[in-house]
Amino acid sequence: MYPIQSILDLTSEWAILFFYIDLVKSFHQIPIASEDIRKTAICTPFDLFEIHRMHFGLSNSASTFQRSIDEVTLDLKVVYAFIDDILIASRNSEEYTAHLRALFGKIDFYGLTIKPSKCTLGVHSLNVLGFQVSGEGLSPPPDRVEVFKFPRSNTIAQLLRFLGMYNFYRRLFPKGFHILVLLIKFLEGRANKKKSSRPSKNPESPLEWTEEAEISFTAAKTALADATILKHPIPGVTLSVWTDASNVAIGNTLMQLSNGNWEPIALLFLKLPKSQQNWSTYDRELLAIYTSMKILRHMLEGREFIIYSDQKPTLIFAFKQKPERCSPRKLRHLDYISQFSADSRCVVGRDNKVADALSRVEIDTITKPPTLDYKKFAQTQLNDTEFLSFFEPDSSIKLVKQYFLLEDVFYIVIYHSKSLDHSSLKT
Repeated sequence: MYPIQSILDLTSEWAILFFYIDLVKSFHQIPIASEDIRKTAICTPFDLFEIHRMHFGLSNSASTFQRSIDEVTLDLKVVYAFIDDILIASRNSEEYTAHLRALFGKIDFYGLTIKPSKCTLGVHSLNVLGFQVSGEGLSPPPDRVEVFKFPRSNTIAQLLRFLGMYNFYRRLFPKGFHILVLLIKFLEGRANKKKSSRPSKNPESPLEWTEEAEISFTAAKTALADATILKHPIPGVTLSVWTDASNVAIGNTLMQLSNGNWEPIALLFLKLPKSQQNWSTYDRELLAIYTSMKILRHMLEGREFIIYSDQKPTLIFAFKQKPERCSPRKLRHLDYISQFSADSRCVVGRDNKVADALSRVEIDTITKPPTLDYKKFAQTQLNDTEFLSFFEPDSSIKLVKQYFLLEDVFYIVIYHSKSLDHSSLKT
């Protein structure tokens, strides 16, 4: 099946002008092959009808039209077609005019029809497919953020609608599942355990909120209001994947290095089933790396990137294990990871923050260890009474040459030895 484009894959770096058009009855503009027309026959009390134009409801309608519109815009790199929604991103007014001429020429050549009432011309930001697109990146539209400021849900149906909207924007904030853990537990017993969104009780029955559920509900609204702006991917820049795993979920962040800063371009979080929650820390961290590469393969394949994780055993010993000592599942994960050109590095847990926190960290503070100030260390020793007592004339202590670190200096040296540029404490 032909893949459908995603708004999250939009690449429009340094674009300032956007143009959006919508096609009229887009599916109906694609004729059905003559040998397949009979397959669309509909029997009614009035007569037998056959459909000569593609319509909504067919299993391959969306994929077929996506393939067709991609052929129309094949040589227009600044045009992004999401089925019948077409977006143009230009860097200046001159490019904007040239792009419009090229696109309209293609539309006229292929005989497509647009709907002027749904077109948006020459704006710096616009709402497309539920997201606000601008030169800065992707973010929730302001009107959607306002919706999340409403009071807490009073019924099960309202709460389920809230969770549906929250899930739609899950790619815009990290560790989204951790925020909803208490709220999901609150819903257990109130909604069906089957794979259905229908509640087991009356959907309009009032909810009796608990303190933990209210805290989780408020945190979810705050997360969307402060959602991270996903930057547009820039071809050729350095990429890094930050992974983390907890007892209940895994989280991944894909970053790009732009002007000396790490910027988020993709966020992922997945809830772990109960069987995987019982895995060891090593297995969960390995699963987080494997999952990030599998989901983000279209952005990582053929690129060199860095993997950051706070679990050093996962990075150091994963590929050194003998195959006969690994389970088939681990072998599959390691085999898939080895297909990518990745450099693995360990990062201190407190520095493995995702999304907006990482986007504001300077590259030098991540890859370079702090410089040791030996003169400051010497001055600290001269001001330490315990250290100076060793040199008193009436002291019976026999000194032996060895390294002596004060407590304040000790933590600075340890942090330096465990920085990203060092592979072990031996350095």
